[in-house]
Amino acid sequence: MGGNFNWSKWYTPKVRVVSHILFWFLVSALYYINYNRIGGEWTWIFVSKELFVTGSLYYSASWIISKWVSKGKLYPLIVFFIFAYIWWIGWTYILCQAVEDLIGKTESRFNNYIRFILEDGFFGLFHFKKFAALILDFMYMAAIPLAPKLTKVVMEGSIKMVKLERDNLAMELAFLKSQVSPHLLFNVLNSLYRMSEKNDPNTSKTVLQLSNLMRYVLYEGQNEEISLKKEVEFIKNYVELFKIRHGNKVPIETDIAIINEPYRVIPLILIPFVENAFKHGIERSRYNAWINISLRLVQDTLILSVSNGVNNNAEKPVAGGLGLQNVKRRLKLYYPDRHTLNIKEMENSYSVELIVNL
Repeated sequence: MGGNFNWSKWYTPKVRVVSHILFWFLVSALYYINYNRIGGEWTWIFVSKELFVTGSLYYSASWIISKWVSKGKLYPLIVFFIFAYIWWIGWTYILCQAVEDLIGKTESRFNNYIRFILEDGFFGLFHFKKFAALILDFMYMAAIPLAPKLTKVVMEGSIKMVKLERDNLAMELAFLKSQVSPHLLFNVLNSLYRMSEKNDPNTSKTVLQLSNLMRYVLYEGQNEEISLKKEVEFIKNYVELFKIRHGNKVPIETDIAIINEPYRVIPLILIPFVENAFKHGIERSRYNAWINISLRLVQDTLILSVSNGVNNNAEKPVAGGLGLQNVKRRLKLYYPDRHTLNIKEMENSYSVELIVNL
């Protein structure tokens, strides 16, 4: 038989009721066997007490502790366990007091059990000697039947917490991803604007180059992952766009390896570092401006090095830094413990080295 089993379709309300009835029938049999070994006609009264105590704990567990577990807090389980023991021993003490006179002063095992419970008063039940004996009874009578319920509550709470974290992460990633394209377009359009102001003859060629870049952003950039080869080609095209604009006026050195291996990366994860070098280097001032870009693939490790000259006397951009903040967050979310980012800002230069284990 193929396909996935549809649990929700099978576990109908009727099936749920029947399964609960069967469960409590088996628990009742467990209680009866335990109390029947000490004999007496009061067996079913104590069985009823156990069913009441355990049942109340069983059906209250969901709404008492589930919301805390879903928040990642497990200490309520310990508090619930302590409360369950006090609840169980309290009702045991009350019942023993109620039936003491009815049973009489016989030397039956049932009477000895009641005397053991009552002889030192309620708080005497918490003395070490009695506690050590009664905690085993509690584990057998209440904890074992409660175990499946508590396990279910913890699992559901954990699943809910994981699902919530996953949904929040997906929303954050989608938001970060949506920021990349407008930010990239904004910076390139600024360059085109300056070129058009100077009637640069390369403006039309740059517009065509920009069209190719935006085609990649719109179609490839929406994928969850893309081939590293395409991402590298995108960087080459981006660098070429600025070479068209600046010509031979600014040294732009590139050493970008030819990628043939079928590695995949998240789209537009490398370009912000290259973009940042142009924006805060050449775009601020051509004085002492230069750019070096190196991209290597060593076994399973991608190494991107970008450095540029900086004229600290030039006017700094009024706003910025979004691209770098964005890429840092995306790296942290997509490649936790699998990347290293080193940024060095010196008096006349700025360098970035990104190492990603693919």
